[in-house]
Amino acid sequence: MFQKIGNYFALKNYQYEVTTALYMLEPWEKALFNSLVIIGSSLLIYATIFYLPDHLSQVAAKIADYTTYSIEQR
Repeated sequence: MFQKIGNYFALKNYQYEVTTALYMLEPWEKALFNSLVIIGSSLLIYATIFYLPDHLSQVAAKIADYTTYSIEQR
C-alpha cells in the first residue's frame, strides 16, 4: 500500500521535472525555480481567496446597474 503511494508520488515528481525541464538543472537551480513556483502559486491563491469575491460582487453590482439603467430609459 505505502509502496504504491510512494511510486505514485515518484512518478508525479518525475513528470513534473521532465515537463519543466528541471531534470537537467543543478539542485540549487531546482530549489530556486521551485521556490518561485511556490511563491507565485501562493500569491495567486491568496488573491483569489481575499480579492476575487469582492471584485465579483462589484462586477455584479455594475451589471445590475447597467441592466436596470437601460430598462428605465425605455
